[in-house]
This record gives sequence, C-alpha cells and structure tokens, in this order.
Amino acid sequence: MTNPTIQAVTIAGHDSDGSAGMPADLHAFFADGVYGHGILTAAVSGNSYGITSSQVMPQEFIAEQFKVLSEDFDIKAAKTGMLANDDVINVVADNYSPEHFGPSAVDPVIITKHGSNVA
Repeated sequence: MTNPTIQAVTIAGHDSDGSAGMPADLHAFFADGVYGHGILTAAVSGNSYGITSSQVMPQEFIAEQFKVLSEDFDIKAAKTGMLANDDVINVVADNYSPEHFGPSAVDPVIITKHGSNVA
C-alpha cells in the first residue's frame, strides 16, 4: 500500500455500539488524520444499557492479524485496548514488534464501561 498518510493500529476489542474499544480508537485516529488498522482481540454485544454477550478471539486469529498487517503496511504507532485475559496478553506480547508497528501506547482495559469483565 502506498499511502502518505500516517498509519497506526489499535489492538483492542470491538464494542458493538461504537462508543468504546476499536471503533472509538478508529474514530480518534480518523479525527487526527491517521489511517487506522485494527487487530481484534475480543468482541462484545451490547448497547448503552449494557453488555449481553462477549467473545474473546482465538490466539491463532490474533497472531494471524499481526502477520498479515506487518507484511503489507507501514504502521508507525500502536495502541492497545482490551486484552481480556493472560492468553491474549501473551499472544500480543509475542507478536508485537516495534520494527513493524512502531511505539505503543498501552491502555490497560480490563472491564467494559458497564463494569463487565469480558474474559
């Protein structure tokens, strides 16, 4: 991809109402003129009233996302969000490379805005 725009990746969960997690990070990236990529770690089904269901992504799926993005894009920064359990934290740590993804900002999200634990 040849794109002069600065690229960043969010390594986070998806909040279906768009108010948190990966959707919120991508909105923030866009507002700052940054092209955003995403590595999905978990997903929640919810709305402004609460979370009704959640799913942590398989480790192999998370690792594959790191692989395909590093092969194709010039990502200059990363931000973490919800890393729901030890397995997710470990797969992110094992696959994150500053050479491919730049410096990182760690946002230690462990529960949803509604107080729910996803893991």
